[in-house]
Amino acid sequence: MNAIDSRAAEWIARLHAGDRAVADETALRVWLDEDPAHAAAFERLTLLWDMVPGSGAQPVPRVERRPVLTRRRLLLGMGGAAATCGSAVVGLSAAYAGTTYETDIGERRSVRLRDGSQLLLDAASRVTADAWPRYRQLWLERGRIQLSIAPNAVPFEVDAGHGTLLASAGRFDLRRDGGNDVSLVSIAGQARAGTGQDLQPLTSGDRLRAGPHETIVDRPDPRLVQAWIDGRAAFHEDTIAAVAAEANRYARTPLTIADAQTGSLRVSGLYRMGDNVALAEALASLHGLQVQRSGDRIILGKKSSV
Repeated sequence: MNAIDSRAAEWIARLHAGDRAVADETALRVWLDEDPAHAAAFERLTLLWDMVPGSGAQPVPRVERRPVLTRRRLLLGMGGAAATCGSAVVGLSAAYAGTTYETDIGERRSVRLRDGSQLLLDAASRVTADAWPRYRQLWLERGRIQLSIAPNAVPFEVDAGHGTLLASAGRFDLRRDGGNDVSLVSIAGQARAGTGQDLQPLTSGDRLRAGPHETIVDRPDPRLVQAWIDGRAAFHEDTIAAVAAEANRYARTPLTIADAQTGSLRVSGLYRMGDNVALAEALASLHGLQVQRSGDRIILGKKSSV
């Protein structure tokens, strides 16, 4: 817990004490006015205190500004608030973090959020959203979404682990893979995106790709970016192993690669997802491979020399 959060927690405890005085409230106002970070910390920890049943009948003076809370910031705040508010705060973290939406293999789901924004989840995706007129945030745990942000002066913040996007309106395609590689695309609208605190402008058509070692901004073909909405996937010099991994998000009959040499072969093109038998046959025809069925698996590999 940093010094500012620690001091904010002390103020909250003091203002809920039985001997609270007007002088305490005056002193608090002085401290809040010293630094915007003081007000932000006080408001964040006050929100957590308010969630604890029986945390005190006396109202605490509120600051005007409500900070935008990401899941990461919420968890950081809980670490500091727990020392003062007690362990009950931690038990309420899931409820305050928002509503979780999830799709299974081959499933797609459309959700209208409380602020009017529209969320479309691709297969095998999971997000947690907490979107209200005064604060709007979404945490992308895995998979892919398209987020149409309802216009509002309050920015919508998307936390994708290694990447962050902030926008007040527009339509955006966001993807987070298991290896924590992130793709943030502005389909229509302006945004700020990047890693950590290093956010840069994105305009319509821009894509930011962030990985463990580098961050790249480019302008992909928007039709290929949104191909998944029509049940297709676009590949450009991707390995067959990567194609199989993507295909297995859409079909319950897994496509298995028989050997490393087959998995390293490259593929480009637009392929229909959801039918791994048809996909395996198309890849086999392209590279002279063999398709076999073994139990509930489809195996793609080199042709037997026998």
